[in-house]
Amino acid sequence: MKSLVLFSNDLRLNDNEAINAAVKSYDLSTFVFVFDKSLYEDTHGSANLWWLEKSLKSLKDRLKDKNICLHIIKGEYVSKILDIVKKNDFQSVFLNQNKHPSFISKEKKLEKELSKISVKFYSFNNTNLSEPDSIFNKSGEPYKVYSPFYKHCKSVYNQKEVFDFPKKIIHTYEIDDDFIDVSEIFSKYGNNWSEKFNKYWKPGEIEAHKVLELFLRKSISNYKEDRDFLGTLGTSRLSPHLHFGEITSNQIISGFEFHADHNLNKHEEHFIKELYWREFAYYILFHFPYVTKKPFNKKYENFEWSKNYHSNLDKWKKGITGIRIVDAAMNELWETGYMHNRTRMITASFLTKNLLIPWQEGEKWFRDTLLDADIANNVMGWQWVSGCGTDAAPYFRIFNPILQEKKFDPDNIYTKKWLKNFDDYIEDGKEDLFNGNNLMKPIVDLGISRNQALERFSRIK
Repeated sequence: MKSLVLFSNDLRLNDNEAINAAVKSYDLSTFVFVFDKSLYEDTHGSANLWWLEKSLKSLKDRLKDKNICLHIIKGEYVSKILDIVKKNDFQSVFLNQNKHPSFISKEKKLEKELSKISVKFYSFNNTNLSEPDSIFNKSGEPYKVYSPFYKHCKSVYNQKEVFDFPKKIIHTYEIDDDFIDVSEIFSKYGNNWSEKFNKYWKPGEIEAHKVLELFLRKSISNYKEDRDFLGTLGTSRLSPHLHFGEITSNQIISGFEFHADHNLNKHEEHFIKELYWREFAYYILFHFPYVTKKPFNKKYENFEWSKNYHSNLDKWKKGITGIRIVDAAMNELWETGYMHNRTRMITASFLTKNLLIPWQEGEKWFRDTLLDADIANNVMGWQWVSGCGTDAAPYFRIFNPILQEKKFDPDNIYTKKWLKNFDDYIEDGKEDLFNGNNLMKPIVDLGISRNQALERFSRIK
């Protein structure tokens, strides 16, 4: 009796329900990752693909240490799996669900096709702490605001089992197919832009747990305050590891005594709330799938964005807007594939509410350049900042980047780190010093553009 275990965004050995279920029930197992080039280029940005390649190599090496081969195979996702199943007479297929809409569609199609040939299909939700289709408000409707969603989730929370990798010897079945080397996913194509990522990141399950351990040891004790300050190491930096399933929310939350009757300290609670913000993003995506393209709040579909914005969009991408904190953040993104959460909000607000550029343009750029780019989180974040998302009073929240810099980077630790030309920027309130030399003049007046945005938002009924 043979089982096929499929990987996608669950690149880990531990807390992997698909592996445990397959090994428990079948004598032979085969571990496979199907690289469907068109599917992955649709669901992953360039930075994502860099991480995917590195993480897959790490997973392959870890399995090799256990005398298990990870077969990395290219082909269209559904047809290739069906071909493997038929050629090798697999009785069952196991996978952990990938919650990207494109993968959901593929997995549903796979299940349907497997049923036609009497092959069993088992899928597990290791992405979320809860099932999105099991959570509703008292009216039986999906929650649309985060706070009551979180309160409900906490009230019904039960810690799920955290699986260890099976201790029994796993007997494997080798298949003969169109194997590829992991380098064909990204590095083979000469993407030199990302070579610098190696200085800042080490993908893989082992590293994910080291990052968590460091965070719990050094940062959690003052997380609620430090997470906003740009010059401190106050955030967990777990997001890319979570996105690729090198570590699970279930593993992370299991280290806390989290349940309805227990009050965590404010720092622990705030961190757990961040995990549930991720949950809420997937929840909204599940119940309102149109949000990947259109505003959650549909009345904002007719918002009057700027028309000829491509020059300013290009300056925003390149970090040459003349606003120090914005340019520093965009430079951090280009250099490291990452951006501090506070500056994600600042740069998004500047793009959508000062430059009046559609949020979809910013979301698209972040999706391509962020290592942790995640469709649910990315769309949720951009819609929240731009004023058309899940927020009771959204549109008049406009971040003043100069005030944000003064509050959260008072000693300019962050801006000096990421701006090579820090001294060339005009200081707030000293525009009269502009005299035609190398000083960077802002591409837009913050006050005038703020008022213009408020006026346009006020027209929406």
